[in-house]
Amino acid sequence: MKLLNLSPRSFTNLLRESAGMSLKTLTPLLVAAALVSGCATDTPPPALQARHDAARAVAKVEIIYNQEDELIVVDGGGSGLTGFAGFLGPIGALLALGIDTNSRMTTADRTDRRSKEFTAAVRNSGVPMGLNSYFAERLAARLRDGGREVKLTPFMRATGKLPEMKVPELQPTPGYSTLILRITTAYGASDATSSFKPIVAVEQLLRDEHQAVLYQASHTSDLSQPTYFRYDGLLSDPAVAREGLRQGLAQVVQPAYAGMFGDDEPRMAHATAGRTVGLDPK
Repeated sequence: MKLLNLSPRSFTNLLRESAGMSLKTLTPLLVAAALVSGCATDTPPPALQARHDAARAVAKVEIIYNQEDELIVVDGGGSGLTGFAGFLGPIGALLALGIDTNSRMTTADRTDRRSKEFTAAVRNSGVPMGLNSYFAERLAARLRDGGREVKLTPFMRATGKLPEMKVPELQPTPGYSTLILRITTAYGASDATSSFKPIVAVEQLLRDEHQAVLYQASHTSDLSQPTYFRYDGLLSDPAVAREGLRQGLAQVVQPAYAGMFGDDEPRMAHATAGRTVGLDPK
């Protein structure tokens, strides 16, 4: 499936770029764009090989990721387009929400309120949040298996379009290539009668130590479980719902690695050479 010609900008990203803009005017289109952006691209084999060769030469990687988990809940109840978009699955339905002006305000208000409620419910459930750090640490482990040295830096969420993603106020570590991750975690339902299911999206931008772009991609994981027919069920089961998002992130780790470095086997003989330098303070 070819990547749709969209410029994915998550609602949190744009909210921080335009702090004076109301969230309810941003949410549906931006959530949809962020989530639909993960279809795999069709890249000609020579270009793909050249990209992998440049990335494989990287020996030291600083992974920069948005540390704060922000959980989104969105559905298309009332949208006039979701019936058609249902043929494209939940991600296509979420995209339809962003272009349906009749439902935009209602959907945005509901998304804002429910996202805040669900995030609070997970935080108060007794299970750790840590979804973004979980993904970053799993990807770091995969990089170490390939013999690379890894430095993990939790920071603010990256801003800008994927090819130009930047992390405000961050100074890259000299001598390291920079891998910026922008992680989005959500529960989505295509319309008022559909169930809520976990969807995650990871945008990644790899730059060399001179900050030249080596690789960029988006990946999504669209799971069928856990399923919640009603929003109240999602809210009353936050620990299991959080686990569904974690499983979605786990599925993205290998595609995120293979896209950059090829689908190679872990080089265990070099595992001792790869190490994690540690977590930098914010």
